[in-house]
Amino acid sequence: MLRNISAKGLDMIKSFEGLRLKAYKAVPTEKFYTIGYGHYGSDVKKDMVISKDRAEVLLRQDLESAIRNVNTYNSKYNFNQNEFDALVSFAFNVGSIHQLTALGTRSKKTIANKILQYTKSGGKVIKGLVTRRQKEHDLFVTPASTLDYEEIAKEVIAGKWGNGAQRKQSLTKAGYDYTLVQQVVNKLVKK
Repeated sequence: MLRNISAKGLDMIKSFEGLRLKAYKAVPTEKFYTIGYGHYGSDVKKDMVISKDRAEVLLRQDLESAIRNVNTYNSKYNFNQNEFDALVSFAFNVGSIHQLTALGTRSKKTIANKILQYTKSGGKVIKGLVTRRQKEHDLFVTPASTLDYEEIAKEVIAGKWGNGAQRKQSLTKAGYDYTLVQQVVNKLVKK
């Protein structure tokens, strides 16, 4: 199942990136300018100004690569929405989650712990990265919300999580409370 970033995840990334409607160079030696929510590239020109709506469009376009990257591992891990959002934020900032997951060989617990280690730039610990990684870690380890359980319950009803013991194992491995999922499934089926 392919996931997309939630509004909560998008807001978190926006808070990390900040919004700048006029092009700037974070460091004078950078080749290109940055604008919006961290959009960087040859399409950004000196003195360029954009609207907040355009900044949002650029961010969503820029996030597509990070979303695809995290989805490449979703069939193995069955990320819940919080895990997915945290990893998209991480991939957007770092470039990918290949190293973080050791190409899909690490457990979720190990991934959560490793997130906290990516705090350096140029060999130096950066306070902003320490803060960002802590927030990504905290979101990653936060259990899925009730709304997320309704989404998962609908997937269970559609047969996406298997049956019987396989379903229970898959849901538990993905970090969901199996009993709660089944309660939501029963509620939805009775409607």
